[in-house]
Amino acid sequence: MPSITIYGGRSGSSFRPHWMLAELGLPYETKTLDFAAGENRSPEYLAINPAGQIPAMVYDGLVLTESAAIVQYLAEKHDPKFFGPSSIEAHAESLRWQLFILLNIDKHFVTLCMKKWGRPASEESEKAATEALNRYLPIFEAQLAGKDYVLGADFTVADIVTRSTFNYAELAEVDLSAYPSITAWMKRCEERPAYAKAKQD
Repeated sequence: MPSITIYGGRSGSSFRPHWMLAELGLPYETKTLDFAAGENRSPEYLAINPAGQIPAMVYDGLVLTESAAIVQYLAEKHDPKFFGPSSIEAHAESLRWQLFILLNIDKHFVTLCMKKWGRPASEESEKAATEALNRYLPIFEAQLAGKDYVLGADFTVADIVTRSTFNYAELAEVDLSAYPSITAWMKRCEERPAYAKAKQD
């Protein structure tokens, strides 16, 4: 078995590798960092991730940062079925929706979460985030309409990357009732045993 260490807890972007590893059934070690104490800026951790961010993964000596990259690596290394249909077009579609969520939605949910973390964003920032979500969420809703998962019938890495973003929406208590396809997909994903395992371990 490989030696795997994940730096980062089971929330935010760090949840993604925990979920992927749970889907794969691989054992690993978790190391959390105390940001308030500056552990993410320690020389030891900066040698792993010079940006001082989480998550990071050390896999048999290979160091990877960025949650989506970690998920892609683990899936390709251990079970390519998580990429869905084995075509260039399907893989491009998967990457398309991962990037769409990460670039257009993720940061706006995070802005709305700031008050939950005791660092509320300005009214202007919250308003801008809400306006952006009102623009982009309908696009993702249309993609999910009539589908079980992002790419269709199969659960893939695209679901791990994008559904993890919506954990921020739940934390911020964003009203998603106008998006029935999204809410049904969220529930479908969280009913997976690996999702629950990743949350609880």
